[in-house]
Amino acid sequence: MLEGKKYPKFSVLMSVYRKENPQYLDLALKSIEHQTVKPSEVVLVEDGPVTDDLQKIIKVHQKKFGVGFKIVTSKINQGLGYALRLGTEYVSTDWIARMDSDDYSIPDRFEKQLQLIVSNPRLAVVGGQIGEFSSNIHNIVGIRKVPTSTDLICDFIKWRSPFNHPTVMINKSKLLQVGGYIKYGKLEDYYLWARIISHGFEVANLSDFLLYMRVDNGMYKRRGSYENLRYIYINYVGIYTTVT
Repeated sequence: MLEGKKYPKFSVLMSVYRKENPQYLDLALKSIEHQTVKPSEVVLVEDGPVTDDLQKIIKVHQKKFGVGFKIVTSKINQGLGYALRLGTEYVSTDWIARMDSDDYSIPDRFEKQLQLIVSNPRLAVVGGQIGEFSSNIHNIVGIRKVPTSTDLICDFIKWRSPFNHPTVMINKSKLLQVGGYIKYGKLEDYYLWARIISHGFEVANLSDFLLYMRVDNGMYKRRGSYENLRYIYINYVGIYTTVT
């Protein structure tokens, strides 16, 4: 393949912790290995000690991928924001593709994103649409569509997160310019998009579905939980007060 000449090099950044399902991680990593354009490296952060079953899956895929499979370990579980910040330090390419350990990327996901990046090198973030599934990827239970252009994204962020985080490819230098991933409750991704947009960087989403996201019964509740808003008030707005 001509991917090295045609497209910029990129890495996949993932995080895993002990409560995750080894079979889900196996499927996620297989979806990376089956891409039409493969990453130069996979950076997998073990956010605290993981189970033996997870370790077995990790070792199988490390052997398949070779030296480009980097395992970064944290002694204790500190959450996704910290794990991604740690993993970013080990990324050696200009572009970072995000993915969660229980998702499934469609086979030409990275190729589609790289085509847009080549056509517009000024972009800082390129995301896409997702299908939400339960049990297996053929059981689609929902979709999450996000706007495609910079202007629409800038308007959308006033109300909701304008990117599906597991679909994005992020330019590493621009990510670092805005401070990188910062632990911010369950809203580290929204906080990152706000900083990127406020810096005036160009961003985009493809209209294509790029990834299938696994959902459970509690995910929708967590998305809009009161604790998310409370975290903003305490740490950002500064107007939250405890009622006794």
